[in-house]
Amino acid sequence: MASLIALIIPGFILRKLKLFTDGAVSGLVAVLLYVCQPMLAVSPFLDQDVSPTLSLAGLMGLSFLFSLIGHIIVFFLAKLIFMKWKNRESASAYTFASVFTNCGFLGIPFVKMLTNSSIAVLFAVIYNIAFNMLLWTLGMYILTKDKKAISIKKAFLNPSIVPLAISLPLFFIPQINIISGTPIANSISLLANMSAPLSMIIVGIKLADTGIINALKGTGNYIGSLVRLILAPGIMLGLAYALTFIPYFNYGAALLALGVPVILMGMPPASMIVSFAEKTNRAKVASTKIFLTATLMSVITMPLLIIIINAIGLV
Repeated sequence: MASLIALIIPGFILRKLKLFTDGAVSGLVAVLLYVCQPMLAVSPFLDQDVSPTLSLAGLMGLSFLFSLIGHIIVFFLAKLIFMKWKNRESASAYTFASVFTNCGFLGIPFVKMLTNSSIAVLFAVIYNIAFNMLLWTLGMYILTKDKKAISIKKAFLNPSIVPLAISLPLFFIPQINIISGTPIANSISLLANMSAPLSMIIVGIKLADTGIINALKGTGNYIGSLVRLILAPGIMLGLAYALTFIPYFNYGAALLALGVPVILMGMPPASMIVSFAEKTNRAKVASTKIFLTATLMSVITMPLLIIIINAIGLV
């Protein structure tokens, strides 16, 4: 988390020195959304040291459904909490932050470090598929209030999902995988690894515009942070624990299929909130503020969540 926050500094300094213009920020957002983020979704499928089996495919499907349903439940809960908020634009930022977590460039490495399991990382990628399907549909709707944003076409034809149409067959049919171990795979990995620093540079730029002290002000920041860091993972944890009483889920890989989504739902808000706010020209200040506030608070809440998850045996 300290490393993540440190990546904000270059963008902050360069903006203060007026070396970044508004046009430059839009260009960085385009590179992140349409190049780096899609490669982040693809890269783990090319590097997985896991043999695809029918049983694993079934668990992947169930983990996907669990992740998808969890996002939707949290959305309705957050919408209910912020329904009467006076500043509707800020409310949209708080709702977005409540639903979408930093499950990609923070979540995937975190799960890998915590579990040291390739299968766990695979379930983290499955969570990211559900995340990206909703990000480009429900996420856009939350910020713009445009119902046209919610469509089957956008759910499956967005910059992060389309590349998976190539990588998934390569994972399940290793015989046709001619990319792994090649310079192409290395290039994909390099672009994926750019997601974290590029996202944080963008946050640093927006933080320079907002001001550090001002970014930590506001009751909505803290209410949204509590929903994101405590209430949302708490709901997922309760659902996962209830499912463990079903014999099918009561063994190693199946427990990971439930535990990994709980971990990722406990992450701080997706830094993409700042990029999407910039892209849609909505809630720019509120997005930066809640991202910074919740990320700082997660230093305390995430270890507590891991302790609870370990205590009930999900990981």
